[in-house]
Amino acid sequence: MLLTRTKLNLILNNLRVSIPKDLEKELLDRYGKLVTDDEGHIFEFTEQDICEQLRKKLSP
Repeated sequence: MLLTRTKLNLILNNLRVSIPKDLEKELLDRYGKLVTDDEGHIFEFTEQDICEQLRKKLSP
């Protein structure tokens, strides 16, 4: 799953949280494009991966 602004807003609405713009930009930069490993294989993040990273960043 590639994270788009629309999908991020949907996740945030479901979690009933709001995040600062800089964190939103960081998440979109990191999860909004395909990632390849050293061998050239494409790794795609799941919605669970994204939600877990968001949870870690929001927890004190």
